[in-house]
Amino acid sequence: MTKNLRGVFYLISVMISLNLTERDRILRIFEGREVDRVPWMPRIDHWYNFNRTMGSLPKEFRGLSLPQIYFKLNAYWRCYRHPYIKVHYEGDVEIEHLEYGDLLITRYKTPIGVLEERRKKVWHKLSSRIIKYLVSEPGDIKVLEYILENIRYEFSLKEYRELEKYVRVSGMLWYYFPRTPLQRLLINYMGVKRTFIYLYKYRDKMEGLMESIAKSDDRLYEIVASSPLKILNFGDNIDARITSPKLFKKYCIPYYQERVDYLHKRNKFIHCHVDGYAKPLLHLFKETGWDGVEALTIQPVGDITLRDIKKSLGDEMILIDGIPYIYFISSSTGLEKFRDFVKEIIHLFPNKLILGISDELPPPGDINRVKLVSNIVKRENL
Repeated sequence: MTKNLRGVFYLISVMISLNLTERDRILRIFEGREVDRVPWMPRIDHWYNFNRTMGSLPKEFRGLSLPQIYFKLNAYWRCYRHPYIKVHYEGDVEIEHLEYGDLLITRYKTPIGVLEERRKKVWHKLSSRIIKYLVSEPGDIKVLEYILENIRYEFSLKEYRELEKYVRVSGMLWYYFPRTPLQRLLINYMGVKRTFIYLYKYRDKMEGLMESIAKSDDRLYEIVASSPLKILNFGDNIDARITSPKLFKKYCIPYYQERVDYLHKRNKFIHCHVDGYAKPLLHLFKETGWDGVEALTIQPVGDITLRDIKKSLGDEMILIDGIPYIYFISSSTGLEKFRDFVKEIIHLFPNKLILGISDELPPPGDINRVKLVSNIVKRENL
């Protein structure tokens, strides 16, 4: 390339960088267009909530809101808060919330039966895990279907605008849907063991329940499709050790294809949160219709490498995140290896990367490494 041509390309790059916001870069990537540099969207919500609660936030961030912290970090917030989606129940469904110490009980009372979920607070009471699922016997399936039939959703434009104003220039509102039918059974309603036993013993009932979940979600998809939201996420937390390629092809791909086609026609962009061992499934992702994949867990946390992802996604799908969370724990990874990895991923996925942490910055994570990525991103033009 001649010196003059290099100069022209440099000027074009400068002109683009002067005009593009981080939001512009993200939308351009989803639109399949070029950007001057990779967007940097680390998820630090859990780190912030934990350290604020424990009184261990670094001094420079104390008293600041999340948008203010993102602005100070030169990073961009992927805001997954959803106060603008309202959930109502009809059909005489009553919900009771009870709390006894670390035990949280949610009870659904219906004309045809009662279902109960129990959770236990964990991790300094900042999170909880299910210790009793809604479905514990075959007869519970009909009750759950009744509840699903009577869920109603409402979109509050007022609350959407208020949250948008709160986030301001520090981030962008993204939305994640409730998990898709099979994943909802595995993670939310039944648990892994019972789901697989019931799929073997009561396949027709289980497939009918998955259809009921999908039909219930139709109403949610309709209001989100007509909302100002642009980037939508199947928040599925897929792991190939549980959702095998066989199950993925039978129960997941057709569902994704139908939903993606519907949302694409309404000018939305769609990706999926994987966040588990994924190597056996990588070759199937292109069949889903997704625009991208979020939170693929790379070695040493998961079972895949950057080269595995590049080979499977090619230049067709977007990689969202990519830096293993463990790299932000100083004792696990040296700075030189950290810098080299960040530079490698940036240049391996030109115009197909929204850089972030797979999955989130852990509470003991080094916030200075978040700042370091911000500096590398600014220097590493595409």
